[in-house]
Amino acid sequence: MRYYQVLISAETPAQAQTLLAALLDKKLILGGPIISGPAQFWWKDKITAMDYCYLITYTTGRFKQQVIDECERVSAEEIPMISFIPFEGNAKLLKLIDETLG
Repeated sequence: MRYYQVLISAETPAQAQTLLAALLDKKLILGGPIISGPAQFWWKDKITAMDYCYLITYTTGRFKQQVIDECERVSAEEIPMISFIPFEGNAKLLKLIDETLG
């Protein structure tokens, strides 16, 4: 089984909470924190500065496409950024993910 740490972008904490709730409701992710802070990035040929949020969570390869589809459906962003980072975790974390997500 492949495991992923997932980073999902949002423009506001409320948008991140909406994404978190939708993904938890469908049991596609383990859940996790919403982190926010100042950011700068290229957007439409100019550097944009704003507070920005990321939801940090875990999932498995089995749910990867469903996570993408649900984020794109729910996100208020024009281009939601969803990163899947393969990882190896301790046995207890992997067991929790397996038991939670089935």
